[in-house]
Amino acid sequence: MDTKTGSDGGQRNWALWAALGLLAAGAAALVYVLFVASSKPEESVGVGRFATGEMTRLVAMDAPPPLPTRTLRDATNTETTLAAYQGDLIVLNLWATWCAPCVEEMPTLGALQRRFGDRLRVIPVSVDSEGDRARAQAQLAELSNNSLPFLIDITRGVLFDVGAPGMPVTIIYDAEGRELARLAGGADWDSPESVAMLEAALAGEL
Repeated sequence: MDTKTGSDGGQRNWALWAALGLLAAGAAALVYVLFVASSKPEESVGVGRFATGEMTRLVAMDAPPPLPTRTLRDATNTETTLAAYQGDLIVLNLWATWCAPCVEEMPTLGALQRRFGDRLRVIPVSVDSEGDRARAQAQLAELSNNSLPFLIDITRGVLFDVGAPGMPVTIIYDAEGRELARLAGGADWDSPESVAMLEAALAGEL
């Protein structure tokens, strides 16, 4: 037997297996990179990229309920509906005087309305009782620095219309009344995270 030929053959086999091993490792690495890239689209597009800081609890529902059509009462006790505000980006906030987080965040909603002016409409809807109507109206005026309109639903049915798990809950609707995102719980609505999210909504990027 030619030991030199055998040695050369063994070296060639070893080199072949080494090359195949490198190719397999490279293919595995490529698959991993592609998997990681494909597993993160929600973080870089849509609502997901704004779910940080004060907006951490911001979500987009797969099948959100429609804009409520329930009859509400305004500051003059006149009947109205949320359809009166369609055509603008709507920031709907459901609140009550007895809800501490609602009261705490209300000044930031007033500040948000003053910041954006007529580019959007912040619409708080009180679910206080008829007996607390005057108190709710006065409190809203004070907390928002007279920046927000007063609406009330003494039946509290609007909470069921939007599928609210509790209060406060704030829902963003586009100009056609389609829900874009919602946040359950209190937040600073004049925060940089909120402003960035709403600017994206106004630009049609949410």
